[in-house]
Amino acid sequence: MTTDTKASPLFDLDKYLSAARDKYDKCLDVVEHKEIISGINVTTRLHHLKFNGNCQPAIDVLTGYLYGRIIDYCLAMKNRPALMTSEEAAMFTKEAKRLFINPTPKPDDPDKTGEAGEILLYFLLETVLGAPQIVAKMDLKTNPKLESHGSDGIHMKWNEPESMVDLYFGESKLYQDVGQAMTAALASIRDFHDKDIFQHECKMVTKHFKYAQPQIQHAVAELFDSGKPGIGVRVNHACLIGYNWAEYGKLPSLAQQKLTEDFRARYLADAPRLHQLLQTRFDTWSKKNLRFEVFFLPFPTVQNFRDAFNKELT
Repeated sequence: MTTDTKASPLFDLDKYLSAARDKYDKCLDVVEHKEIISGINVTTRLHHLKFNGNCQPAIDVLTGYLYGRIIDYCLAMKNRPALMTSEEAAMFTKEAKRLFINPTPKPDDPDKTGEAGEILLYFLLETVLGAPQIVAKMDLKTNPKLESHGSDGIHMKWNEPESMVDLYFGESKLYQDVGQAMTAALASIRDFHDKDIFQHECKMVTKHFKYAQPQIQHAVAELFDSGKPGIGVRVNHACLIGYNWAEYGKLPSLAQQKLTEDFRARYLADAPRLHQLLQTRFDTWSKKNLRFEVFFLPFPTVQNFRDAFNKELT
């Protein structure tokens, strides 16, 4: 297999990252915690919005950065020039904007954030995990008014300590209620495996690989055998759990630094509740071989985030 040689392009997957870590650092942060999920391999991260100089959550800063990445997120590099003139950048930005929709919420899936949550998960996977997007699913839409099916993103990175390629399938759920978001995310992942979506998405990796360079495309193709991951690939699910958090309305009037300290203390105090909610769902989870990366991210309201991102698209 290609990974047996140190000349493998897979070792340099991180060079395909398009979202910059310094952008993450300007609007988001993470709270260290000690809680764990037992019985399955799950890594949880307590992310949160930073506060701006006027002590407001930096939603506009975040959505501005997300908007700045819509060409990379939406359009495969093989379908656009690596270096663009200002006219080309304007043209491809317009094309990327056209692919976004405002989904209609359904009774069994009230997530009204839709693709705003998906591009946020892309941003986290690239900046936090260092796993570049390898399929631009938005680019595969045959009808821009339809939602993309399957996972909410496909990313990959080389795990040097374990000499393994980690393949990540994204699942973004931004609900008013955090427990409902968890339940919906795991239900989607269960269907992903039970309804043969998994093998279809694996075939997409080789058929619709995002980058034009033949060496990396060939190296990735060698990782799959008849549409299934080979022995050098580990399957992970990356879940964004966004939710409304009432504590935003209880914060005292403090200067920015003190307000941040107070917020982070409240968030850390809520960590046991979040993990217990997640633990109860994994206690009845049958697919114990899968690995999970869970990004928690509370908002004043998820609708605020959706509205701010849609404003960027107008």
